Order: sequence, then structure tokens, then C-alpha cells
Amino acid sequence: MRSIQIPELKFSNWYAWANRLKYPLKEYPGVYLVAITPKANLSGQRPKFVDVVYIGMTRRRTGLRGRWADFDRAIKTGHGHSGGNTIYKYKGPYSTWSDHLYVAAMGVECDVRSPGEEDYLRMGWVAYLEYEAFAFYCRDIGGHPRYNKL
Repeated sequence: MRSIQIPELKFSNWYAWANRLKYPLKEYPGVYLVAITPKANLSGQRPKFVDVVYIGMTRRRTGLRGRWADFDRAIKTGHGHSGGNTIYKYKGPYSTWSDHLYVAAMGVECDVRSPGEEDYLRMGWVAYLEYEAFAFYCRDIGGHPRYNKL
């Protein structure tokens, strides 16, 4: 039986969507949480699953930054990201919302362009950590976040 060390699932504090690129590990793969709320004061706070409406992940070469660009396009146009498309379907274009949008993330440092053994394991962590986030959400809130499809 294998025994691998997977890091503890620990998200950053919330970033206002407009400030998402201030997240220091944005160039790496990772897991992220999205909150859409009338609360204008989540920035800098620890995430709570009660505020989460979407859980996502990426292992792509452009990291979280690239995946968030897809999400941003989708909430503005309805195309480019499954979760963003779903949100657009229910809320319309982002420019019409009165709610505030936040993101929290857990980036995983690894080389996705020329991966070695350790990098492949770290990319696997990302997939595991996303499912762990779903499990914790289910435990704390029940079900799955509103805009995640099963």
C-alpha cells in the first residue's frame, strides 16, 4: 500500500474578484472557492463554506490565473467555463449584479511544463484536494455548492 503526504487543505483569505491576481500562487495549479454575496466585507477574511457557491480546480499550464480568466469571461458572456456559464445562466452578466464576487485559493507549487516525479504527485494532490473541499462542504453545509454540477 502506498503512503503519500498530501498537504492540509488550507485556502487563502478571500480576495475581491477585482483583486484576484494579487493571490501570490496564481501561476500554479490549485483549488479555489467562489463566493457571491451581498456582503461587502469578505476581503481578507478566512473562507467559510456557508459563503461558497462554487468549488473549482485547475492543473493547466496557465495555473489559477488562466482558469480565472475563463471564469471571468463566462460570467460576462456565458461562455468559457462550466461554473461561470451556470452562474451566468442564473444571474446574467456580471456587470448587472449587485452582489459581490470573491475568490479564495490553495495553489500547489509544481512544474506543469516539464514535470518530474514530484510534480506529477503534486498535480494529483490538486485533484484530491478539490474532492476533499467537496467532502468538507458536504459535511458542513450538505449537498454541493449551488453552481457546481454533479
